[in-house]
Amino acid sequence: MRQRRFPVLLDTVKGRVRAGFSAPADEEPVRIALKLRERGRIAYRVRLDLEGRAWIVAVIDWKRAA
Repeated sequence: MRQRRFPVLLDTVKGRVRAGFSAPADEEPVRIALKLRERGRIAYRVRLDLEGRAWIVAVIDWKRAA
């Protein structure tokens, strides 16, 4: 049986945007953070929002902070 996947959303100062991939509920948050790092983003906090049916990732946007 296939496992349900949840979209990964980036929580930025501009609002939430899709990261472009999804992950199952039992995925380790560090794996999501590493996948984002490969795509040029630095994850600050990764959490699963079961009510919202999505992984929410707070990212650090160095360009915006400077």
